[in-house]
Amino acid sequence: MELIELLFIGLLGTGAGFGVATLFGKLSTSRQKEIRTESTVLLERIEKVFKVVLAEGHFSEIHDHTDRKDLFMGLKAGSKKALIVTKAKVMVGYDFQKVHMRWEEGSRRMIIDEMPEPEILSIDSDYNIYDIDQGLFNRFNKDEYTKLLSDAKQVIHNKAVASELPQVARRQVQILLTQLAETSGWKIEYTFPPVIENP
Repeated sequence: MELIELLFIGLLGTGAGFGVATLFGKLSTSRQKEIRTESTVLLERIEKVFKVVLAEGHFSEIHDHTDRKDLFMGLKAGSKKALIVTKAKVMVGYDFQKVHMRWEEGSRRMIIDEMPEPEILSIDSDYNIYDIDQGLFNRFNKDEYTKLLSDAKQVIHNKAVASELPQVARRQVQILLTQLAETSGWKIEYTFPPVIENP
């Protein structure tokens, strides 16, 4: 009986020792684990610009994409679906390098000869992709993901152009130029009808 007890205690001790050794091994492995991330940022060029943001809009868009693919002889490869939620900040304004203006010192007039249409200066987008469903023979690849995000950004661009943002920018640029001229004691004049009434 003592031999069986000793054998049992020995097996129990061996099992406990093995468990403790495994635990310490995992802890030491996790301590030794090293994660390295490297990035390289290159400044390609610097340009001098005179762009002024005069209107800012915040947009949300839900882009529901479904792609069904057929194999040969009418066999179905299944469909793949993706739901992309886009949140974007769109900034609209003017590139003042495209504005043609001149000053007449004697009469202290600032004359605007040409005012371009307001343009979208930047779109700052944040994307979240949900509900990805892919078939076995019909899966998304890297190029398709890139195109989905590009399409979502284009939709935001089109919505911004069709929104009231350009009109707000037109009004704001007229207020800006008028205040700039009046602050310096000048009078502003347009050689074309202003896009909106004088503020």
